[in-house]
Amino acid sequence: MTTRIGIDARKIADYGIGTYIRGLLGGLEELSPEEEIVVFAPENGREKIPAAFEHVVVDAPHYSVKELLVIGQGIRRARLDLFHAPHYVTPLTRVPTVVTIHDLIHLHQPQRNPAAPLYARMMIGRAFANASRVLTVSEAVKRQLAARYGNAEKIVVTPNGVDARFTAEGPRASGRYVLFAGNDKPHKNLETVVEAIARVEGLQLVLAGGDFSRFASRERVVVSGFVADDELAALYRGAVAVVVPSREEGFGLPAAEAMACGAAVITSDAAALVEVTGDAALHVEALDVAAWADAIASIAGDESLRHELGARGRSRAAQFTWRACAEATLRTYREALFS
Repeated sequence: MTTRIGIDARKIADYGIGTYIRGLLGGLEELSPEEEIVVFAPENGREKIPAAFEHVVVDAPHYSVKELLVIGQGIRRARLDLFHAPHYVTPLTRVPTVVTIHDLIHLHQPQRNPAAPLYARMMIGRAFANASRVLTVSEAVKRQLAARYGNAEKIVVTPNGVDARFTAEGPRASGRYVLFAGNDKPHKNLETVVEAIARVEGLQLVLAGGDFSRFASRERVVVSGFVADDELAALYRGAVAVVVPSREEGFGLPAAEAMACGAAVITSDAAALVEVTGDAALHVEALDVAAWADAIASIAGDESLRHELGARGRSRAAQFTWRACAEATLRTYREALFS
């Protein structure tokens, strides 16, 4: 009888976890596993699900008790042998569970919602205790998880992949600008690079991805908001530098995408960002405005440095593929089923 593996893809249209879900499903489709893959997602997510996979329509409110019950019921009805929660909210079920915990940012960094740390602490602890295996996206987060919860042997690192559209070949945006891609959550530390760009002549700071309206009045700051992936790739290619100033990250996908596009990258010295970029980026203390200004000016004024970092970045980014992520994830499913 064929093994049936369910994946919670209710966030398939989102950024962040949505990118992870879409990438993982694409990687699994490429592998054509012998197992039956059953995808839990809303009706409007159908077009994003590979045709070879079974789609079970499930739409329960996120971050609620109801979702724990609804997903648990769906698992029973779908006759699953294993369930993968790609976020730290795991359902009420007796079926073996694999959970992905991308980071512990909600436990370490300031949050706009004061209830978020308490909820995250409860749900991450529950997910870690109940899961047969815990996936995470970097060795840095694995160390954090092991230090907090123990049981390092059940933690498996499956790094994110970079979508194939992010390559050095293709259109390039014009202008002399530094690019930030992401959102304006507190841990992203945007204030630091906004202050830093004010100290560097002749460059704009382009903010792409989220709502950055609070910076719209700042001189030489361009608020682009949401951009499609193809436009984002062009922005990466054309940038003097791509900056990732986060106080903490689980992986730092914009850094990997920028490297794949051949951009010179500057990140903070957060452990996961240093791990992902290695010697293909400059690393700066997260809150040191002067150091950020110096790093940006160094890259802007040194074409050979830009080219060297770009070449190193392309080579380093090549190791981050969704197929590799899917291979490691599939191995983990099988270990969880037969352990």
